[in-house]
Amino acid sequence: MAWVALASGAACTSNGDKDAREGTSTRSGLVESCTVRPPSTGNFEPELKWSWTGGTTLPEYKQVMMTPVVVDVNGDHIADIIFGSFAGTNYATDGVLRAISGDDGHEVWTVTDPALRVKASASLAAGDIDGDGKVEICAIPENGRGVLCFEHDGGFKFRTPQGANDYNEWGGPSFADLEGDGKVEIIDGNRVYTATGQLKWSGVDGMGGAQGTGPVSFAVDLDGDGKQEVINDRAVYRHDGTLKCSNTLVPHGFAGVANFDADPAGEIVVTGHGKVSLLDDNCGLLWSRDVHVTGHAPSEAGHGGAPNIADFDGDGKVEIGLAGDWNYTVYKADGGVLWTKSTRDFSSGRTTSTTFDFEDDGKLEVIYGDELHLRILDGATGAVRFEVPNSSGTTYEYPIVADLDGNQVAELLVVTNNHAASGTNGLRVYHDKKEGWAHARPLWNQHAYSVTNVNDDGSIPARPVAHWLQPRLNLFRSNLANATGEGPSPYAASDLLASDVSALCVGSGWLALTAMVHNQGERPVGSGVKVAFYRGNPASGGQLLGVATVAAMLPVGGSEVATVSVTSSFTGISEVWAVVDDDGAGHGRETECREGNNSASGLGDLTCSVTPANKPPVALCRDVTVDANAACLGTASVNHGSHDPDNGPSPLTLTEEPAMSFGPGTHPVKLTVSDGDASASCVGTVTVVDTSKPSLTCPAARVLDTCSPSGTSVSYSPTAADNCGAATVTCSHASGSTFPVGSTDVSCTAKDPAGNTNSCQFNVRVRGDATPPVLSCPTAPVVANTCSASGSQVHFNTSASDTCGAATVTCSHASGSSFPVGNTDVSCTAKDPAGNTASCAFSVQVKNGADPSVPPVAGESKELKFWAPTTFYETVSLSDCAAPAKDSCGNPLPLETHGRLLRVTSDEEELDEDGDEVRTCHDIVDVWPSSVKLRAERRHNGNGRVYTLHYAVKTSAGATTESTCRVLVPYHPLFPAVDNGPKFCVGTGCPSGTTEGNPRCWR
Repeated sequence: MAWVALASGAACTSNGDKDAREGTSTRSGLVESCTVRPPSTGNFEPELKWSWTGGTTLPEYKQVMMTPVVVDVNGDHIADIIFGSFAGTNYATDGVLRAISGDDGHEVWTVTDPALRVKASASLAAGDIDGDGKVEICAIPENGRGVLCFEHDGGFKFRTPQGANDYNEWGGPSFADLEGDGKVEIIDGNRVYTATGQLKWSGVDGMGGAQGTGPVSFAVDLDGDGKQEVINDRAVYRHDGTLKCSNTLVPHGFAGVANFDADPAGEIVVTGHGKVSLLDDNCGLLWSRDVHVTGHAPSEAGHGGAPNIADFDGDGKVEIGLAGDWNYTVYKADGGVLWTKSTRDFSSGRTTSTTFDFEDDGKLEVIYGDELHLRILDGATGAVRFEVPNSSGTTYEYPIVADLDGNQVAELLVVTNNHAASGTNGLRVYHDKKEGWAHARPLWNQHAYSVTNVNDDGSIPARPVAHWLQPRLNLFRSNLANATGEGPSPYAASDLLASDVSALCVGSGWLALTAMVHNQGERPVGSGVKVAFYRGNPASGGQLLGVATVAAMLPVGGSEVATVSVTSSFTGISEVWAVVDDDGAGHGRETECREGNNSASGLGDLTCSVTPANKPPVALCRDVTVDANAACLGTASVNHGSHDPDNGPSPLTLTEEPAMSFGPGTHPVKLTVSDGDASASCVGTVTVVDTSKPSLTCPAARVLDTCSPSGTSVSYSPTAADNCGAATVTCSHASGSTFPVGSTDVSCTAKDPAGNTNSCQFNVRVRGDATPPVLSCPTAPVVANTCSASGSQVHFNTSASDTCGAATVTCSHASGSSFPVGNTDVSCTAKDPAGNTASCAFSVQVKNGADPSVPPVAGESKELKFWAPTTFYETVSLSDCAAPAKDSCGNPLPLETHGRLLRVTSDEEELDEDGDEVRTCHDIVDVWPSSVKLRAERRHNGNGRVYTLHYAVKTSAGATTESTCRVLVPYHPLFPAVDNGPKFCVGTGCPSGTTEGNPRCWR
């Protein structure tokens, strides 16, 4: 600067050169706006600056069909472009999130994890949602359910739990602080989440949005009550989720907000389903009309994209820009058509435009891309100012204007793809050939963008003033030429002032010249600023006394002491002037928003011939706030420029009590300064605050099995630690609660006593019963015989067991049912309670005929009778004694072939009564398999004699039945033979107590 001395040292109120500098009033000693804008000349020669056609990471993902966001993710003060990309034609899923630098398109990061794919056609939101000074990015996951958020470096932050009816296809989230409490909410349609991904509430009027492709909701303070409302097309929700109003006469779709009338409340533009409507702040319908179309039937006008609101023609009233299938149309505030332009977007009919005053001449341009071209149109008439081929299959995308390379002028960003037709792909950035476009913010953080919804540093304002209530900001989905938004201006400048000018003789002829230097601008000033001291006003020929150097930097609002010691040859009282940013020759290094307020003056005695009396030191304290360290301690000095005016007699010493590190809280510290002769003290405070997040570790992913269809109880223990005490941990699903069958994402948040939070996530997968039951069937054919040509009932056994309860068995032919003669295949299936099945098969053989394995039925005894008594032998066959046996079918089995004698018993003992060697054993001789020789001998008593033939009948399969038949020898024809039980036995299996006698009895 060239110095200018003023009549007084008061803070300036003049604007100076208004074309180069701004700043009109003071607020708490600081200039409200202090900027220096570089000179520029408007120009309009658009040309392609650079294009991105794919990256080295996942190069096949090079198609872009969504609206990017523009924020600085890596702190290099150059805007970065974040967008979703896709490969081939699959824009619905498998999207890869990328960040590239706005200056030349080089890669910043790419999210390569397949588990973190996004919906490539959906919009994004970016901003600092957790207060860590860095932006986060939220997207729609590839399945369209909920919100997926990332850190500034592309790392995973969290995924919201899926909810009912929360699907979004092409829309996207928005950020806002609804309650104004410093806590950011994430908005997706009718759903609002915390900054950690927990669902706060869900609105009652549905997810909303365009037909089949999803919502783009956002928040504004519609009624000026200090809390923001959520606008989800036709529905308006209060900050707590209660419905403020909804106009069900208007279809769901898109929305924008601006002021269309004289009252301070905003009005809502709702578009979609072929309609354009304007609602008041209570959802009352002001007007509604069909989407305008020319050259086609009214029914072919199309759905209609999101509204772009601005004063297109500069008449002081806002208009609505809207794209359809065949026309881009600007509607007046009353719904009439200002102008229309034929376009082509019948693939979606849902694209959007933006506006910008490129030449800063007060005339807006409209920027719009359809399926075939990018066009820049005159805002008032629709005349084409620039047109270039640009292909796209189109979703909700629209071009955006921002300062992408930090050169303080605007660039134009447009997406492109060859999804629907041959053409280009990727991103294209245009600028003015002579860099003659107006300045634009280096920021565009969401699809539903207004200048005031995000600060320049990416933070989300707690209580933003409604954009339509601020000068020139009554617009939506547009950036304002030369507007800087909230936060520091890119043109921020310093503003240096001087005060408290003094001249003190410090002895031995040395004169100490001192002044306080203040920076009331908006930009910090580096160390080394010069301060020149003059005897008299330098503007009127004042004489240079000396030049001091400010050793420390001057932050915004900061002050430092400038002191220089010089020898003085002057005497008497003089006016001493101090001029900041003056090297003694009238030259300075700082560019300030006000160059005419750098000086101040004060009266001082320049006589300095004797050593003055000792001046006591000056103790200056401050209150300081520091962050707690890892040990939850903090330390800082409360000294704020304590000094010794005469620098003696001894070097200045400073002591602070207590000299220690402090825990969280505010602690008084006493500062004492001494020059060896005098001392002074003051008290400041050190406030230690905990700003560190607690550490949090989630369990590893869990996989559990259960037999219950309702899930199983899962217990887990996330661990948290904090430098300042215990951290409490809460999780979206409590440990020990029942988790349903399937995959469940669990989000846990640790919160320390200071309110700092950290989050982590893990997955619990509960597997239901997937093990089939064990089924046993007969391993060999089941064989049955039948006497009927129509078949037979057959019984068989099956069994089943299961790890999760009883299993039911069903067979193609039930056990006990009738089977036909021949082979029948039987298949059986076991089914457990979970529906798992197992099968087996076997065959049933039914044979026609008797079953030889079934023992035969013996025939009845014929009760053969011998008479008259004789000593001759009679041959008795089994067929003489018994009726034939029968097989299982009742067929006779001849005893000659199937019968076998086992033994013959007699009810008389083996006796030789007459001494003639004639015994009983001689009465039973020649026992053959099926016959025996017997004699009709009997005792001479009335009971007679009974022979009993014991025999067995055997089938061809060896099934055997034993039976008996009798031969009766009566004493007299008139008296029956009476069986007195076996007394004598010949053969096998004889009862005990019966003997055969000598071997001649059995020959």
